[in-house]
Amino acid sequence: MRRDACASEASPAEAKRLAIGFALALIAGWVDAIGFIEVGQLYLSFMSGNTTQLGLAIAAGADVRILRAGGVIASFFLGAFAGTLLADAAERFRLPLVLAAEFALVCAAIASTALRPGFAALLPITVAMGMQNVLRQQVGRADVGKTFVTGALFSAGQSLARALTGRAPRVEWLAFLATWIAFVLGAAGGAYALHRTSFAATLYATAAVLAVLAIVAAPARTADDQETGG
Repeated sequence: MRRDACASEASPAEAKRLAIGFALALIAGWVDAIGFIEVGQLYLSFMSGNTTQLGLAIAAGADVRILRAGGVIASFFLGAFAGTLLADAAERFRLPLVLAAEFALVCAAIASTALRPGFAALLPITVAMGMQNVLRQQVGRADVGKTFVTGALFSAGQSLARALTGRAPRVEWLAFLATWIAFVLGAAGGAYALHRTSFAATLYATAAVLAVLAIVAAPARTADDQETGG
């Protein structure tokens, strides 16, 4: 009974975290699709695929391909590093601040693409995707919103097995599965939008969603904040 009461009290906060996590996964799928099409079989958030591409390029001795795959992977690494520093320093404002940094990076990619379209102009988006992984949302025991969906799919299967044996909550696996589905929908939406509109339009849409998320994710002012004028 006590656990049910706690779950009921936490449900609005968990619903918000779940929605943000799904939105983050959708964004990751969206930019992966448009990046894969525009960059040429390289992803902007899925580093497992890029690592495989790097290995293939090394085996083939394809210098340009090696540099491109390596550049994307290094950009993601940089984003993870910078995002962690920013999130740790921002404390309870980590979510809106990191999202704002992502928004700025996507805007930089938009500006770079307008000035000089090409591979290098998209690297800021990969940095943003590296940063995004620090924003994973904890819903119960489920981590949602990360850009590597292989883990989400595995966790869905694992959680379902444990739910059947009574070792995990009955619906936990659905949170992981929904993250994977959000990524798929994002990829489908990104590819469709790219074919129907333009590359610039898909980037503007990405920036708009990040801006909205940054505003929605801002923590509510507490009584202490109001008393201190913060």
